[in-house]
Amino acid sequence: MNPVFVFLVLVGAVILWFLLSALFYPFGRFLHRIWKDAADGINREDQNKEKKD
Repeated sequence: MNPVFVFLVLVGAVILWFLLSALFYPFGRFLHRIWKDAADGINREDQNKEKKD
């Protein structure tokens, strides 16, 4: 295999990694916010249920 081709593939993979990470950071923050809101809602329901009992 040509060493220049391997080098170019590795450089392309690194560039793709940085481009995709820039895309997925906002998506990850959005999913984290949804997960946290759901967990907070479940915890609130559990606390309200314990207070009624």
